[in-house]
Amino acid sequence: MKRTLYLVIVLIIVVFYACRKNTDNTAAPVNLSVTTAYSGDAGALGLRKDSVLIRITNNTSGTTKDAYTNTSGVATFESITPGQYTITASITISKSSYQQLTNTLIEQDVAFNGNLTNQAVTDAQTSISISLVSGRIGNWLFKQLYYAGSNTSSGASFRDQFVEIYNNSTDTLYADSLCFGQVYGSNSAATNYPATGYLPNNQYDWTKAVGMNDANANSNYVYLRAVFMIPGTGKQHPVLPGKSLIIAQTAVNHAVSYTLNDGTTQAITNPALTIDLSSADYETYLVDYKKAQGSTTAYKFDVDNPAVPNIDVVYFASGNDMIIDNLGREALVLYKTNGVTPAAYPFYATPTVTTVTASTTLYQQIPVSLVIDAVELQRVTESQRVPKRLQNSLDAGPTNVTAGEYSSQSLVRKTSKTVNGKHLLQDTNNSANDFFTKDKADPSKTEASFSN
Repeated sequence: MKRTLYLVIVLIIVVFYACRKNTDNTAAPVNLSVTTAYSGDAGALGLRKDSVLIRITNNTSGTTKDAYTNTSGVATFESITPGQYTITASITISKSSYQQLTNTLIEQDVAFNGNLTNQAVTDAQTSISISLVSGRIGNWLFKQLYYAGSNTSSGASFRDQFVEIYNNSTDTLYADSLCFGQVYGSNSAATNYPATGYLPNNQYDWTKAVGMNDANANSNYVYLRAVFMIPGTGKQHPVLPGKSLIIAQTAVNHAVSYTLNDGTTQAITNPALTIDLSSADYETYLVDYKKAQGSTTAYKFDVDNPAVPNIDVVYFASGNDMIIDNLGREALVLYKTNGVTPAAYPFYATPTVTTVTASTTLYQQIPVSLVIDAVELQRVTESQRVPKRLQNSLDAGPTNVTAGEYSSQSLVRKTSKTVNGKHLLQDTNNSANDFFTKDKADPSKTEASFSN
C-alpha cells in the first residue's frame, strides 16, 4: 500500500512537470480566422466574397495550409501553431461578372490578391484581416526569368542570366523605350531592425529619405537600383502578338569557351548546364557607361557581342554588371515613361542615410502607375526570405525556382490558354501562382520554352 501511494505521488509529479513544461516552452495551437475585404472602390461593387483562396505559410517550418472563404469572406484554420506567417489571398472574377457589376468593358478576367508578410500569429490572436486589391494587367509581360545561373565551377555561374519579355496582347507592340528595372530594397532576413528608416515589415520606409516630401512615398512608387531601356524612336522595334524579346546579361554562347575583357579565356567544364545567348535580341553592356562615370578598367566578365544590340543604360547605382541576385532577393519591373525622359525622374538615398553627399548612392523613384508588369523573387527557404518590396497591386506573391541558386533552372509564366497557336499567358498579379519552374532555362522562344 505504501509503495502504491509512493508511485501515485511520483506519477502526479511527473504529469505536473510535463504539463508545466508544455505551458512554459510550447505555445498551444490556436484557431485562426482570416477575413477578406475588397479595397477601395471595389468594396462597393458587390463582388463575391466566397471562394477566395487563403494560404498561410509558417515562415519557420515552411509548412502551408489552404482554405477558402465562406459567403461572408472568412476562412478558418484550426490548430495553428503560433509564430510568423506569410498569408496570401487570391480570387479571379470572371470577365462577364465584372462587366455586369461595373458596366465596364474589359478584355479578360480580373484577379484580386492580398499579402501579409511576417504576420505574427499569437496564442491570444484569433482573427486577421487581409485586403484584396486588383493589379494592372499589362500587354508586356515577363515570360521567362533566368536568375539562378548555373554551376559556379562547371557551368557559367552568374554570367548566363537573361529575361524574356513577351507580347501578351492581340496587337503588334513596339518595344521602343520599354524600360526594365531592378527594384532596390532591404535584403536582410534579420528581424532586429532599428526603428528609424524601416517599416513594420522591415522594408525601407521611403518617407524618411532625405528630401522626401511625399506621404505616399511607399505606396505610390518603386525605387530602382538599375534602369535599362530598349532604344528606338517609337516604331523601330515591333513585336508581334505571341512573340518575345530576350535581354541577356552577356550575349555569348556560354556553352563554349570565349575570351574575357582581360584577355583570359572563360572555359566551361559542362556545357549541358548552361545556354547559348549569342542570338539574344539585346544585351546589357555597361563598360561604356562605367567609363563615363570615371571607371578606368573594363569589368572582365562584361563582354560585348558586336552582333547583338546593347540596351541603353539609363541608370546603374553600383556594381560592374547587370546581375540579378542569384539567391532570389530581387524584384523586377517593366514600364514606359510615356514621353518623359527616363532619367528625369527623381533620385533618393536609402532612408537610413541622414546626410547626402556627392558620393552617396542614390535610387530612382518611379511611379507605380507606370509599371506594366512586375515580379518579386524570393529565396527558397521561408526563414531566409527578405522583406517584401513590391506593393500587392504590382505583385501579391513572390516566387522562386525550386532548386535555388546556380541550379540552371528558370521561371516560366504559365499558359492560360492557346488560341490559334498563340499562348495567352497567365497574369493574376500573383507570381506565386503565375510561374512554374523549368528544369533548364531555354532562350530559344520555341514551343519548348513554354513548358518544362
